[in-house]
Amino acid sequence: MWLSLYSGLVYPYETTRSDNCLWHNYSCVETCPDWMIVVKSDCTKSYWLAQRTCDNPQEMLVGTVCGFSRCDCPDPTVLDTDTGVCYDVDNCPTKHI
Repeated sequence: MWLSLYSGLVYPYETTRSDNCLWHNYSCVETCPDWMIVVKSDCTKSYWLAQRTCDNPQEMLVGTVCGFSRCDCPDPTVLDTDTGVCYDVDNCPTKHI
C-alpha cells in the first residue's frame, strides 16, 4: 500500500504489481479506449499523480511508481469508475467530494 499526500492529508493508495500491465478501471487491458490516453510512470521521478475520478477529482500525489501504465482521461476530464467513461467534473453521473 502506498500513501499519497495532498493538502497535508494522507490517503491510502493500493497498488498492484503487474509489469507490462495497462491499467483501466480495475483491470489490465491491451489498449485504452479511444477517448483515453496512456500515462506511463517515470521511474526517475519521486512522485506519481493519482488518477482523477468523479469520486476524487482533486489532484493527489502518490509515492514512487515504476513500471506501471494506465489509461487516463485527458485534462480537464475525470474518470467515472462506475462506467469507465471520462466526464467534465461538473457533469459526472456519480457524486464527487
